[in-house]
Amino acid sequence: MLTARVEEIDRLLGLELGADDYICKPFSPREVMARVKAVLRRTHPSPDQNNILQLDEACFRATLNSKLLKLTPTEFRLLQRLAAQPGRVYSRDQLMDLIYEDNRIVTHRTVDSHVKNLRKKMLEQLPERVLLHSVYGVGYKFEEQR
Repeated sequence: MLTARVEEIDRLLGLELGADDYICKPFSPREVMARVKAVLRRTHPSPDQNNILQLDEACFRATLNSKLLKLTPTEFRLLQRLAAQPGRVYSRDQLMDLIYEDNRIVTHRTVDSHVKNLRKKMLEQLPERVLLHSVYGVGYKFEEQR
């Protein structure tokens, strides 16, 4: 967020409303570039980083720790959405809207079932690490933390 508003309450509101960063005018172009690069590193990790999950959208192919995950298209879209922003918590409603593009009517339990199946498949490939986490009363998130 780039703005002339410099009060603390404005910065807090901007960040709480979803801004990844908040930059006040006047600003240094070099600082803006450094902040943009930091956000891009978080959202699009470079290939040399040690990511254990690889997703190929063109082939609907997912590998975990270099092992192929046999996912349904819905499971793939769910994992892709969660892994795109590690740490971000998605509600069941958000996930339903994002993974069912044809606007079919599904219940919250349908999402829970897909998450359960996805966790099971991932734990078969990587038994020592849980990557899909429930956030009580909110929804689900993906994290590669050890």
